[in-house]
Amino acid sequence: MSRHVSIFTKIFLMVLLLLIPILILYTYSNQVSMGVVQEEIRKSNLSRLSFFLSQVDTAVNQFAKLSFTLGKEPEAVQFQTVHQSYDLFDSIKVRKTLSEKIKLQSLSNSWVNEITIFSPDLNEFISSNPAAKYDLRYFQLNYSDSWGYRKKITDFGPEYYFFRHSVEPSILFNDIAHANMIIEVAFAARNIQIMLDQFKNGGIEEPIFYHPGYEPIAASGTDKELASALIGQLDLDALGKTGSLAVEWNDKQYVVNYAESDTLHWMLFDYLPLEEVLNPITTSRNLFYICFTLFLFTGVLASYLLYRNVQVPIRELLKAVYQMKRGNFSARVVKRTNSEFTILFKHFNSMAEQIQVLIEKVLVESIRVRDATVKQLQSQINPHFLYNCLAFIQSMAQLENKQAIIAMTQHLSKYYRYTTRLEVEHTPLRGELDVVAHYLNIHKLQLPRLDYEMAIPETLLEHQIPKLILQPIVENAIVHGIEQKLGAGIIRIEGQCIVDSLVLTVDDNGGNADERLIAKLNEDIEQPMNESKGFGIWNVHQRLVQSFGPGSGLVFAASPLGGLRVIITVHGCVHTNEGGGCTDVSTADRR
Repeated sequence: MSRHVSIFTKIFLMVLLLLIPILILYTYSNQVSMGVVQEEIRKSNLSRLSFFLSQVDTAVNQFAKLSFTLGKEPEAVQFQTVHQSYDLFDSIKVRKTLSEKIKLQSLSNSWVNEITIFSPDLNEFISSNPAAKYDLRYFQLNYSDSWGYRKKITDFGPEYYFFRHSVEPSILFNDIAHANMIIEVAFAARNIQIMLDQFKNGGIEEPIFYHPGYEPIAASGTDKELASALIGQLDLDALGKTGSLAVEWNDKQYVVNYAESDTLHWMLFDYLPLEEVLNPITTSRNLFYICFTLFLFTGVLASYLLYRNVQVPIRELLKAVYQMKRGNFSARVVKRTNSEFTILFKHFNSMAEQIQVLIEKVLVESIRVRDATVKQLQSQINPHFLYNCLAFIQSMAQLENKQAIIAMTQHLSKYYRYTTRLEVEHTPLRGELDVVAHYLNIHKLQLPRLDYEMAIPETLLEHQIPKLILQPIVENAIVHGIEQKLGAGIIRIEGQCIVDSLVLTVDDNGGNADERLIAKLNEDIEQPMNESKGFGIWNVHQRLVQSFGPGSGLVFAASPLGGLRVIITVHGCVHTNEGGGCTDVSTADRR
């Protein structure tokens, strides 16, 4: 049964072809959307980080400028030499005025801060923090002309501060003990924490101010352990001024944005779970995939129902039709359905039953006709040969050649004993060869220059073949070949088995058989019989075809002996020996 694509398979494939581009297009669109959203979030966060740091840097620069301007105040200058040229009253006044200015400067800034002026010569200080205590050793240990970071003891307990020092006069001293005045400006780290809280307010980012070696400054509620773990995944030395990186931690994706402070040289990081950012898009995508899956499942279910209720009955019906096409007219459709196919199956089975009855009747009549035809063809061969033999006996009687007549009658009697048994349609190859030998001996009596050879393997001699398939071919070789040339004539009969077929060849050295004659002979035996063509060869070919099917019959070719070769092929009558192949042992009869 030939394979073909059913209509339901085509429909299902069309549905897939429609859905697959939609799926691909949506997936691509979803990926583009997620990429655009991530990029916009990255740009937005970096912009917010930069703006936040600009505020921090502005406030820090104000403190840096404060230390410079404070050192230029007249009272600060007087404080540097108060012990040299001022009396006690003036000295107290200078200290008080300077202390008020320092407190005013400190209170004018919203950040928690501390401003201190220290005189190494006096070993005295003036500070905005009355509880502070400073001496030269403190400044020698903690002096920094850039922003540093350390813990200080305040009224609220230990607290981290950023601090910076400057000296007056502003020249490079090898030892700050020789400076006239040291100014320290410091602000509490919680100022930045407050700003981080404001920065975080209403958002999902987790900002953190970070510097290697120090405890990070984070907004309230920030998971410092997670932040430190994410930052630990980064190569800090390879980071630029600003940027954004994707970091994976505990099987979750995070977007980490960063920017560096120009004044404090700390890094401001913020991180946010990528899953939370993309959650609306992910939810939309998942809903689409669920709908797509449901639609696909519905399509598959519909296709399955169509397949089971329509395609399967049609397939069963086609199977029965193909079985009938191959000759199995007993094929019936037995599948039970609850649809209109039940009526169709019922009528098909009724039709198949009627066809089977008719075919069986026709087949019986055909067999009878074929048997009658075969018997008729066999009977037609016998008179043809008899005419030739009687003519020979008559000639020998006229010549009073008793020996020839005796030999002829002996061979002829054995021949007719064989051919007149019409109830036997097949015979062993050995018997057929014996009859051909009698036939050739009859002709040898008439034509002494005639010789013949037989070379047939012993293993083939018992195989059954139709009667009288060699005699007409030998007769044709004698009449149209040997008798038409001068000199010795020879006929050679050989046999072999090829696969499951018996192949016999009859060669003669009669007249040259050109290609045109061979082609005409091969064509004539396939055409219907008429009075213009010889009956014997055509008869043999038709008998072989009717008895053994296509592929059996006669083929004409040029003989190596110089005449015509006739190849006789009989399919399905050869059996191999026990070794699985045909034996090569042959019995040669040369006369």
